Amino acid sequence: PNEMMVAAGLDWNVQKVDLSYSIPYAEDSNKVESKQALIRDTDGKLLDIVGVDWNPVQNVEAFNFFDSFCKQGQMSMHTAGSLFDGKRVWALAKIASHFELFNGDKVEGFLLFSNPHKFGQAVDIRFTPVRVVCNNTLTLSLGTAAQNAVKLNHRREFEPEGVKQVLGLASQHM
Repeated sequence: PNEMMVAAGLDWNVQKVDLSYSIPYAEDSNKVESKQALIRDTDGKLLDIVGVDWNPVQNVEAFNFFDSFCKQGQMSMHTAGSLFDGKRVWALAKIASHFELFNGDKVEGFLLFSNPHKFGQAVDIRFTPVRVVCNNTLTLSLGTAAQNAVKLNHRREFEPEGVKQVLGLASQHM
């Protein structure tokens, strides 16, 4: 997973840091109690402002999620990237099995892990026939109604084993 993260430029972490403000005529700065800034640890780039109970899912967690599937030969890492200066990160694994429709049309499946580092957007992990390579294909995949998807808000810690159990059931739908 680390090779793919480095190749995609995603080998960085998200940190939550305190916010403060100062008033030009006052000497002190004031801490904002209910909000924190999400920043990229490599360059301090501001990704968003979130509540103190918002839990980032690190990029490495997304890539490690695929690791057991890839080691078992069920999937292989396909593409990964980020959009909007790192505010939206995705990783895509190709499922080893496929099926054919009439006339020999082959339908391949992918497992998409969309990891937004942005307030108001949920982590979305889903099976999709869409090969995600850019914002258009990511939007298409995420905009499709799916029974074979798991959405997680950032108020809870990411629990990969629970997601894998749910997706095990969902994979039968693919």
